[in-house]
Amino acid sequence: MSVTKQRDALQLLQSIGSYPWYVEKFIEHKKTKKNSPSTLLGYLRDCSFFFRWMMTEGLTAATDMKEIPLADLNELKKESVESYILYLQESHLYERSALLSHPTKSSRKEYSDKTISRKISSLKSLFHYLSAIAEDDRGESYLTRNVLAKIELETTELTPLARAHAIRAKILIDDEIYQFVDFIYNGYLAHCQTTKKQQYHMQNRDRDTAIVAMILSGGFRVSEIVSLNLSDIVLEKNQLKMIRKGKKEDAPFFSDWGKEYLAKYLQVRANYHPSAQEDAVFLAVSPSNPHGHRIEVRSVQKLVKKYAKAFGIPDLSVHKLRHSFATQFLRLNPDPHQLQAQLGHSKIETTMQYAHVLEDALSKAVNRTT
Repeated sequence: MSVTKQRDALQLLQSIGSYPWYVEKFIEHKKTKKNSPSTLLGYLRDCSFFFRWMMTEGLTAATDMKEIPLADLNELKKESVESYILYLQESHLYERSALLSHPTKSSRKEYSDKTISRKISSLKSLFHYLSAIAEDDRGESYLTRNVLAKIELETTELTPLARAHAIRAKILIDDEIYQFVDFIYNGYLAHCQTTKKQQYHMQNRDRDTAIVAMILSGGFRVSEIVSLNLSDIVLEKNQLKMIRKGKKEDAPFFSDWGKEYLAKYLQVRANYHPSAQEDAVFLAVSPSNPHGHRIEVRSVQKLVKKYAKAFGIPDLSVHKLRHSFATQFLRLNPDPHQLQAQLGHSKIETTMQYAHVLEDALSKAVNRTT
């Protein structure tokens, strides 16, 4: 199990006690379906948001989420669920303060249609389990009616070409890949307005550049990079040993270009003052923990967004770096099966979306046809 999954599994164990007993049963059921700890935590967060909304709206007499009875779910009306969907669409106007203990900047952002659909899908999954799968000692369903079954989600099916078009505007192509990495190392300092920011950047630029270069040189997921241990690096073969989605052992490659930045960072890794037992490749320090410890996924996501905004591509995310690698790979090596193996995709269809990203290639292919 990766470090991220271990952390999420621990968080799942620590938080499940705050939920009603039937939610715990639901999570146990999902575990049998081999859902990852991260996915299960997502279910809990979505359920928590809904339960807190129920308490705020007076749809339950319970004052503690854990005490919300099944009967209150059974008595929910379709209009109430539709009101919840409207709340999700407008909650950013109120910073979601009624449902969040510590509102953040993101609480002022409008939920996307995709996020709202996910939150409702989580509830639909819970209610389906309670009404159609779970049963009590008498063999009866926990719920006698499933109000979520009456809620239809509008989903727009995108063709591979449409998905590719959406990706194209948010990734790095050709020289942009090298320019972005060079910007992190040499250009970002000019965007640091204070001495403190300059010092922070100089302390971490080797690490940050190596992280981004490694993702761009091998198409790795951010969780895979964060979970790397020193013993996972086979430097002479340009390979990384890792556990991928589905608990699959793998040993994908990275390029010589990425290797240069990785080697440069490893030379200064000791500057983070890790303990002798710390095996994590990429380290961070904090006021509460001044000794180098494994950097978190969220920290990597934030640093990529920071550099991307300064670089002039604000929509570039850490996952789009993986897209960038995949697109460039197919541009230069038109073999989707090789890319499938490198990315760790279980289905070739997932890999093939990148074949449509570069519209110029498709346009030339069409022109060659006639």
